[in-house]
Amino acid sequence: MKRNIFALSLLLLGWSLSSAADLKTLFIEMPDSLLPTLTRSERMDFIDYLESGMRARVRNKLDGESEMILFEENRLVVRTSGAGRFEMVLFPKKRGGSLICIIRTVTARYNDSRLSFYTEDWDPVPVGNLIELPKFDDYLTNEALKADSLAYFKKRSILRLQSVTPVDGALEFCYTSLDYIGEDAERYRSWLKQDPLRYIWNGKRFKRK
Repeated sequence: MKRNIFALSLLLLGWSLSSAADLKTLFIEMPDSLLPTLTRSERMDFIDYLESGMRARVRNKLDGESEMILFEENRLVVRTSGAGRFEMVLFPKKRGGSLICIIRTVTARYNDSRLSFYTEDWDPVPVGNLIELPKFDDYLTNEALKADSLAYFKKRSILRLQSVTPVDGALEFCYTSLDYIGEDAERYRSWLKQDPLRYIWNGKRFKRK
């Protein structure tokens, strides 16, 4: 009896691992609405070019050029335009399968990123269920928090952009819009943390380190 239970456990584990979708399949089969400038066929072309050892470039719907600039086991990056970047990252879940993280970044003068999350069936997962996004105060140093003119600084920092980078099972956030303040930006540079804010994935949620 114990032997049968053990065998069944191995069978279920093997089925779970084999049923987990790989990054290539998820990228090709994802809804067009998540990357509207590229069709399913063009996403397939990216993979074909890479597997053939070629540079992965295609013409997009806006008649511009898009290029897949990174493809790893659990992460890919597509330069969608001169100012846009699309990233897909897989984070392993504790009970099997992966959480799909999509990062869209637009660069005007500085990077501004937006996060969204999905199941492997492409059902949206509310961001708030997975991570408490950094607030402006999280970027401030002790020097800033003790300054008499902090309220004035916050008013001048109404435009608050941040970039997001996936690194080793984590997401790292950086404040990117200090220089929008203008000529006094350098005066306030020491008021903002230089190291990124790091959020570790624990299989269920992202936790601030």
